[in-house]
Amino acid sequence: MYTSELLRQAMRHPEKPAPILDSAEAEDGPALSGADDYTRADIALSVAAAIQQWVETDDLDDGEGCADRLMALLVGIADANKDGEISDEEAGVLEMALNAAWDYLERLDVPEEDIDELLNEWDSEVADRVRDLVSASLPEGEAVADAEIDQFVFGADDQDAVFDATYKLKMAVRGGKKMRIRKRISGRVRLSAKQKIAIRKARMKSHSAGAMMRRMKSMRMRRKMGL
Repeated sequence: MYTSELLRQAMRHPEKPAPILDSAEAEDGPALSGADDYTRADIALSVAAAIQQWVETDDLDDGEGCADRLMALLVGIADANKDGEISDEEAGVLEMALNAAWDYLERLDVPEEDIDELLNEWDSEVADRVRDLVSASLPEGEAVADAEIDQFVFGADDQDAVFDATYKLKMAVRGGKKMRIRKRISGRVRLSAKQKIAIRKARMKSHSAGAMMRRMKSMRMRRKMGL
C-alpha cells in the first residue's frame, strides 16, 4: 500500500480535540509567555519552510501526489523521531502545524476554500492548484525566501520588531465555534525515503546555523535602533 493510503488511514474525525501545547484561544486573546511563544514560533518557522520546500518538489514517488508530499512534510514536523507513530502529543503539535500552514497559505493569497480542501481533505487537484499559486506568490532568490519565512513568524513587515510577542497562531476555535482543521492525523504514518529527505531539507531552510545567526544579527540591529 502506498504512503498516501497509509496517511489517509491515519486521518480521523476526532471525538475529542487533539491535545495541544496550550489551550486554543480566540484570535485576540492574551499574548503568550516565553516558552509558549518559542514553541509556536518554532513550529511556524518549520511550517513556512516546509511549504517552501513543497513548492520546490520535483521527486515525487510513483503514485504520490502533491497533497501527499505536503502532508508528509507537515507530519515530519511533529514526528521528530520518524518512527511512524503519531502519539497524542505529536498529534497536538501537528494540529498546531496545520493551523500555521493555514495562516501561511492565507498570507500568500490562497483562497480559504482551497486551503480548506487541501488541509482537511488533501484533494490532489486542489493541491496542484495551490502549489502553482504559492510558487507564483513567493519571492525569487534564496535570501529573499528566507526573509519571507522570518517575516511570517516575527513580523508582518520590516517595521515590526524581530520577535513580535503578540504573534499568535490562529488556533482552531473550540467551544461550539467552527474549527478550521476538522480532522486529526494520528496512529501509524510511514514516510518514504524521499519524503524524509524533503523533511530534512525543509528543516535546513529554517533551522540551519546560518538562518539562526541571521536572526540573531537582525535582532541585535533592531534593538540598537530601538525597534
